[in-house]
Amino acid sequence: MLNFKNIKKSFGDNEVLKNVSLTVPTGKVVVILGPSGSGKTTLLRCANFLEVPNSGTVNLDDISIDSTNYKKDEIYDLRKNVTMVFQNYNLFKNKTALENVMEGMITVQRKNKAEANRVSKNLLSQVGLADRELFYPSQLSGGQQQRVGIARALALKPKAILFDEPTAALDPELVGGVLEVMKAVAKTGITMVVVTHEMQFAREVADKVVFMDQGVVVEEGTPEEVFDHPQSLRTEQFLSRVRKSA
Repeated sequence: MLNFKNIKKSFGDNEVLKNVSLTVPTGKVVVILGPSGSGKTTLLRCANFLEVPNSGTVNLDDISIDSTNYKKDEIYDLRKNVTMVFQNYNLFKNKTALENVMEGMITVQRKNKAEANRVSKNLLSQVGLADRELFYPSQLSGGQQQRVGIARALALKPKAILFDEPTAALDPELVGGVLEVMKAVAKTGITMVVVTHEMQFAREVADKVVFMDQGVVVEEGTPEEVFDHPQSLRTEQFLSRVRKSA
């Protein structure tokens, strides 16, 4: 189980997260929705301490990290178990798709190259890129780069994967392919936290939908509860605007 407890985060005078608590059950998919600036991505980055909260704790099973008193080894353990798929891919430009997927296994898990190569080839095949393993990022479409990013995240066999608006930077015709890969990942039973504006994906895949605004969790529930019977006027306003722009 991934758990955020009383997370606060400010950048200067801007309080981005205001005492946020959220539980992500093991093996479940939680989708976080909200307008720009609501704190969604910051909360995601606090999950593996890419952003260090000003206060609060992050727990993953038996790993518990207090943001005001932690050790580097604790962060290392957390990051081995919580991987992230970024909006803008974050691939090494000088490495092939295969090498990008292998990198974490070699540098973080200390696997030998032969084993890392075998696992990476298998993962690239799973995301539909068996014929692109020797291509560099510049030779791949945005959707293909994002699928490499998903394979790279899976390579570490994490307990949880964080997705930070994984389709936001893609051309519309490329979104579907990435979402299909994410749906397949969800079916494996891995814990997923997804920040996205893809409402249909949230309806189909999420076990829980969370709506954030102005640094707080406004509402959470099943997709049916949040989309069809929102309890908060702010949630209803947001969903109405998103539907109109779709």
